[in-house]
Amino acid sequence: MVDQDNQLSTGRRTSAGDTAATSRGARRPTRMERREGRMGYLLIAPTTALLTVFYLWPVVQTIGYSFTNWNSATGSLGGIVGIQNFRTLLDDQEFTRALLTTGIYIIFVVPATMTIGLVLAALLAQPFRGRGIYRALLFVPYIAPIVGSALIFTYILSPLGGIVNGVLTSLGVAPVGFLATEPWALVSVIVFSSWQGVGYAMVIYAAGLSGIPPSYYEAARIDGASAWRRFFSISVPLVAPTTAFLAVTGVISALQVFTQVYVLTQGGPLGSTETLLYYIYKQGFVYFHGGLASAAAVILLIIGIGISIIQLRFINRSDAVELE
Repeated sequence: MVDQDNQLSTGRRTSAGDTAATSRGARRPTRMERREGRMGYLLIAPTTALLTVFYLWPVVQTIGYSFTNWNSATGSLGGIVGIQNFRTLLDDQEFTRALLTTGIYIIFVVPATMTIGLVLAALLAQPFRGRGIYRALLFVPYIAPIVGSALIFTYILSPLGGIVNGVLTSLGVAPVGFLATEPWALVSVIVFSSWQGVGYAMVIYAAGLSGIPPSYYEAARIDGASAWRRFFSISVPLVAPTTAFLAVTGVISALQVFTQVYVLTQGGPLGSTETLLYYIYKQGFVYFHGGLASAAAVILLIIGIGISIIQLRFINRSDAVELE
């Protein structure tokens, strides 16, 4: 009896102690947990160091330079000017036009890339001979070097011996300087970028379409739904999360368009194809107005952060489609 009473009292004390420790939240981690924690920090240390050196620190420097009169050629800060660089940007018509051109580029390129990519993914989802070859050919422009592709595109659109102008001449139409006249220069950049990005959108949409149960299409086919009806009533709604992902990432990528503009038109004619990133390049590496370029980069960063917030809202929204 005495032993039982001692065991009961000891159990009550232990239970009370555990409850108190739990209520205080003071449970000490075990030796294994501490070891796993140290190992986790050790594994992420190289990536953290690289991100800090090559991403975080340059961002901090750019923000700091945006409040100075930094000369990017000599490296001289030239004194602190406060928000004067941002005021200069707001009054600069070239910056306003670059921002507007970037907006036009986004409005046309992102929807065109997504629409064509979805249609191609739906067509190539049907089994037929040589389907893999067609997929590969459509994806090649995305993985091909942008500079090389742009140079080939320049030759195709050339008014002297270009393929497009050769066809127009055979039809009795005078040659057109697509890359040297408005609005054809911006149209050419948009067409080139859309052609290049369609393959990526197609692959992402193909992955989304593969997750739709075939029974949905079978049921619709039994009910007499046509191919277009099945596409708009089943495929398009059920790839809504994929569409949201491509829309947001496409806008972020379009905000950073530079190489296409630099190779095809160099911002011309008369700045009609000058995008926001190309404007930053000119201010920083042509005119050496480093402080002004940094201020424009900060504005681009703010826009990118805003797009990222929208991305999180789309991806994590509670009404996302779930397939069972």
